[in-house]
Amino acid sequence: MHWFLRFLLLISLLVFSSSVIAAGDGVSRITKEELKKKIDKSEDVIILDVRTAGSYNGSTIRIKGDIRKEPNIAESWYKELPIDREIITYCT
Repeated sequence: MHWFLRFLLLISLLVFSSSVIAAGDGVSRITKEELKKKIDKSEDVIILDVRTAGSYNGSTIRIKGDIRKEPNIAESWYKELPIDREIITYCT
């Protein structure tokens, strides 16, 4: 029983620490309202839909002008992205 409590504590610490790392990952985030403003102002942004195939196919939500990219093979396409434009990804 004692080992089980240690195991639960370890899992809790891992989950907590990974959420702290994710929150402080240095990646800027924007709201859907901010994205809408960028689209309405015709800002030169690239919008990537990086949902998994199952999530994408099971949804009717699309952002006009977005580019669909499979996240599981990002290493095969990320170098195609321009470095001089703002890139916005979403994976609802």
